[in-house]
Amino acid sequence: MSKTDGGVVVAQEEGGVRGELHSGLPAVVLLLMGTLGISTAFGMLLLLPLYVQELGGDEADLGVVLSAAAVPAVLCIGFLIRYPEALRPHVVVALAIATYGLGAAGASLVTGGWTPLVGIGVLLGTAWAVVYAASPMAMSGMVTDEGRAAYFGYLTGTQQVGIGAGPVIARFLVETPLGFRGTFLAAGVVCLVAMVLTLVVGALAPGARTDAGKEGAEENRSSAVSFGAAMRRILGSEAAFSLAMILLFACLFTSMTSFQPTFAGARGLDYSVFYVAYTVAVIFSRFVLAGVAARFDSRLVIAASVSVMALAVASFLAVGSNVFFYGISSSFLGLGYGLALPGVQAQAVNVSEEQVRPRVLPMAGMLFEGAILGFPLVAGWVITGFGYRALFAILLALALVQVAIAWWRYMVTGRKTSIQAA
Repeated sequence: MSKTDGGVVVAQEEGGVRGELHSGLPAVVLLLMGTLGISTAFGMLLLLPLYVQELGGDEADLGVVLSAAAVPAVLCIGFLIRYPEALRPHVVVALAIATYGLGAAGASLVTGGWTPLVGIGVLLGTAWAVVYAASPMAMSGMVTDEGRAAYFGYLTGTQQVGIGAGPVIARFLVETPLGFRGTFLAAGVVCLVAMVLTLVVGALAPGARTDAGKEGAEENRSSAVSFGAAMRRILGSEAAFSLAMILLFACLFTSMTSFQPTFAGARGLDYSVFYVAYTVAVIFSRFVLAGVAARFDSRLVIAASVSVMALAVASFLAVGSNVFFYGISSSFLGLGYGLALPGVQAQAVNVSEEQVRPRVLPMAGMLFEGAILGFPLVAGWVITGFGYRALFAILLALALVQVAIAWWRYMVTGRKTSIQAA
């Protein structure tokens, strides 16, 4: 049920307030539908490793393809950080979706060798990086501080649904006469639909750019803060710890999802088990556990979640060819990742000064996507030279760094609260 209170839409459930909306619910739903479309296309392109192998390449070659967009992606997101209000966020997202669709269609034209996929990788990686960075900006403009974590959870949960469903859909299509090339072309068509849905958001949420009323004034004040000063304020605040964790999330996410088809093939496993188990767990964490977790200190929830994720990464060292253990490990990875990431994203915004908030999310997106695109080059080299066990050992070390940061911030904040209360 929803009600209107002073022009702000308040979404409610039996269990309490889900969060407040500056824009109507239809606009949010359309943004989520567009997000589902582009993330499904992204998931379908996760079969690119198998296509690289079919064209004569290996994991190291795949790393080159995936990392080709690292520099242009960082430059594009850097532009978003420098000029966060140049275009309405949903327009930026729609343009990026269209670019991803072109890349997917281009992949369907590649035959005879994997080298042309490097150019396609530039389009795909840059477009997805911009989608990832700008989508939270669009959602953030529709909600208040109180609802931001919940709606970021819905947004990223929807992304994970598409990312998990895409490979399963693609596997089915690849086994039809469409093959890899037809499947990639189908992903391009999905992007076209997602682009249209995202553009319609602007008509339904004309005020989303300025966060409605009073926040328009806050954004005007933010424009008075120079780029350099804004970066110093963000990196000198508590938000820096959240940004560091987001960077580590990216290294874990890109390694676990991008190389999963080849890892499963090397172990005689079905990669669909990972994507289905992981996706169901993420959905459960974002849409069910998040409501329960909201009753607790957000820093405690983040610390507990990344601890679960670290245990899941460690379990991949012992998966072997056991399908059941593979599914359980994938599920716990999804539970931890699904609950922790939106909380860390929201915390990065909420602990930042009002004047620099428009730059926090694109900065988080730049770090995330820079690692998403750059780390596969390292991961591919490690796999080719030392095997998957070496890669999982590195990922476990990164996860443990997250655990240390999260529990340290929780204890430090707890001590400050106790001192203030005294």
